[in-house]
Amino acid sequence: MNSILDHITVLDFTRLLPGPLATHMLAQMGANVIKVERTPTSDFLKHQPPFVDERSTLDRALNTLKTVWEINFSTPEGKQQILEKVKDVDVVIEQFRPGIMQKWGLGFEELKAIKPDLIYISLSGYGQTGPMAQEAGHDINYLANAGILDMIRDDNGKPIIPGVQIADIASGSYLTLSACLTALIGRSKDAKAQYIDVSMLNGLVPLLTIPISQEWGGLSANMLKILHGGLVNYNVYEAKDGRWIALGALELKFWNNFCELGDRLDWKRSSQLELSVMTFPKNEVEALFKSKTQAEWVELAQDQDICLSAVLKLEELEAQKQLQHYEMLDSSNGMINLPFRWGNILD
Repeated sequence: MNSILDHITVLDFTRLLPGPLATHMLAQMGANVIKVERTPTSDFLKHQPPFVDERSTLDRALNTLKTVWEINFSTPEGKQQILEKVKDVDVVIEQFRPGIMQKWGLGFEELKAIKPDLIYISLSGYGQTGPMAQEAGHDINYLANAGILDMIRDDNGKPIIPGVQIADIASGSYLTLSACLTALIGRSKDAKAQYIDVSMLNGLVPLLTIPISQEWGGLSANMLKILHGGLVNYNVYEAKDGRWIALGALELKFWNNFCELGDRLDWKRSSQLELSVMTFPKNEVEALFKSKTQAEWVELAQDQDICLSAVLKLEELEAQKQLQHYEMLDSSNGMINLPFRWGNILD
């Protein structure tokens, strides 16, 4: 698995989280990733605590597998070194504001003239063109502009900031990775240079497929809330010990199985519409969940086919049996492993 891209060299001009995570996964697939750090500023995440052995743990997680090249490429001498190196690379990925690489003489047109089959990916918040292209932004801004932040609210209606960077990773890292792999396939067919404009805002829109389709059908997603709190069978509940349970019994077969498990046959329904929090006595479901601890619910639901899960804390992930099976967390090296596999993995 770590050698499938061992014939590919990537020149990585990215910083912080979105681009570095994408190029980290390319390195995990075997690509030779050269992380270009512009001196004297380098990458801000190098200074992000906590530190282990005087190195940022985030820098360790994202850049251990890369070759770091410190160079001031905004100078004529540095630029020339980059132009020489481009002759031997397959992919350039940059994460500056639109126009910055062109200002330094390192844009797509300049580098394509040197490497005719170059894949050049520009990752930015709002894309390379359009009225917002030059605006600064971070994860919270992209979520706000995509309408996602509006859909995540507390009981008082205040938007909640997610504990993970959805835009940075889902529409930054993963979209860049997907674009790069797709471009490599395309190049294998016609050997032509390719330019790809990755916008984190645009990448969030497919995450809205269900609520947007509801809006287009005349139903307000924020009123219906099918998958974000509007149904008793798809909700979170507090257990006896103060821990939380996620119940994802969306289909009626799962919900009715749960009703049998909880000895509440009167809760069985023949239509999902009857499970709205507006009509179903949710307080009774809440009371049922508070009758047992989180661990007791998990044990009781084992092999019962009801889509019930413990809401785990971050420090509990290394003991999560499915993640252990796939060896997702490598604490000894301070890295998260690739989230997918290929080949004869079932042998």
